[in-house]
Amino acid sequence: MFFSCSSQIPNSWVLRDIHSLYANIMNTKQWLKIEKSNYKYLDKLMKNELIYYRKNDFKVFQNLDKEMESINKCLNKIKSSLSKQVKLATKIKKRPNLGVFDNGQDQKKIRGLLGKKNKGNSAFNKSIKAVKLIQSLEKNSMVILENQSNYSLSLDRLITIFKKKKYRLVFIRGQVRQWNRQLKDLMHYRERLIPTLDNFNLILSEALFKSAESNYANNIINLSKRIERYNDQMDRFESYVNNLESIAGKQVKGLVYLIKEGEEKKYEKKYKKDLANYQNILKEIPKLIESV
Repeated sequence: MFFSCSSQIPNSWVLRDIHSLYANIMNTKQWLKIEKSNYKYLDKLMKNELIYYRKNDFKVFQNLDKEMESINKCLNKIKSSLSKQVKLATKIKKRPNLGVFDNGQDQKKIRGLLGKKNKGNSAFNKSIKAVKLIQSLEKNSMVILENQSNYSLSLDRLITIFKKKKYRLVFIRGQVRQWNRQLKDLMHYRERLIPTLDNFNLILSEALFKSAESNYANNIINLSKRIERYNDQMDRFESYVNNLESIAGKQVKGLVYLIKEGEEKKYEKKYKKDLANYQNILKEIPKLIESV
């Protein structure tokens, strides 16, 4: 199984006002920070791989080297265009009289400026300076998005190259992000059990009130303890997944690594084992309560 290794990439820069412009800038800064960190670990790993394949398989070396060069160029272009966007945003904020972002009536028009290619900007009755600023924002955002896409494609191609060599190239952040999404779906199902558990607690209270020593009450108490253990196991698994990036990073001493197909790291084995247990518990709890 392969995971998207890069952070989530937006489809477009949708700009409604100066605040949405800064929001896009901050999101891109965060993306760049994460991916530069990933690249640091990838570059360290690839140095040895490039040395090996240069001696043993020059074609693979060329393909790997090409993608690494592409990745580096993409990050540099994104950094450069982002810096330009920051300067433009600062200029627009200091000079609201330029009318780049109009209040009220033109909001819907502005919203589409950077979403799709929009012709006839002059129809918005903006000044020449405002139109030029809008065009610059559009150009820079397109460069950023295009290079984010190319960056992601290069990472995917690296994964494919190593897959052909029977290796998995693992980006822990992407892997954990996928697992977190999977966990959220399970947690949502767990939340749906809350009314059932509340009803069980009422049954437990009634049984204790009537006779704490009866066989029926003892059975309810034992079920309650069992469910409590199950909840504790699920809580621990949720905590494990939430901290998995740090846990996995410490295990492999980095956030990007190569491993032979068919092999797994300890954190992966634990995740799969505990995930299966979590899923079984979600099925078991309703059955236990129905047996009361």
